[in-house]
Amino acid sequence: MMALVTGLLLIPVLDQALKFFVLFRLGSRSVPLGRMGKLQVVQTQIWMARTPRSLNLMVLWTLWILGACALIAVSSLAPSCGWFAGVLVGGSLSHGIESSSRGWICDYVCLRFWPAFNIADVAITVGACGLAGRLILMTKALG
Repeated sequence: MMALVTGLLLIPVLDQALKFFVLFRLGSRSVPLGRMGKLQVVQTQIWMARTPRSLNLMVLWTLWILGACALIAVSSLAPSCGWFAGVLVGGSLSHGIESSSRGWICDYVCLRFWPAFNIADVAITVGACGLAGRLILMTKALG
């Protein structure tokens, strides 16, 4: 459970701090990363942005609470999944906070071969893949 709480708290703090730094330092400029791409602020919206703002926030936080409760239940039944569940919930919490406060999400890593992303996106991806992989391994070991 400690791993889940650590990921839940650490990812939003790191993500929001880095976004603040990038927004403050870069603004509308970009920094080249050579042949790979560039660092540039890109404003994106989550899929719920098409709904009215009040409904959007209510749905967003209801879904987040339901998902977080499900992941807490999984990590309490399978403690080895705690870190993956923590970074998954932490990344989604960071996106929820940002969508609620700004109305958009700040992505800043723009690779030539991939859509723009940020630390919360990486945390969500690593958490989901790690959680799925760990649960698959556990079910194979059980049966």
